[in-house]
Amino acid sequence: MPNTYQYKVTNLVRDPDGIVVTAHFTITASDGVDSFTHNYSTGFANKPVTPTPFNELTEAQVVEWIKRDAGAENMFEISAAAELEA
Repeated sequence: MPNTYQYKVTNLVRDPDGIVVTAHFTITASDGVDSFTHNYSTGFANKPVTPTPFNELTEAQVVEWIKRDAGAENMFEISAAAELEA
């Protein structure tokens, strides 16, 4: 069974303009038997052309940004999987 990954945004840091610049989050990796939860944070270097007002952001939208910035290999899921296997 392949590992599953559950993301949970725990805090967002905004700049003076209200733009989210950092997301703190957890990923829970599970192989169906064992699970491991790890804390992460990532910064968003590029300001959006049309920012979403902070009070309209959804957790799903922020998770999408996290996954986008993690790249095709998703460094966060690789790290969580390694911890799960340890």
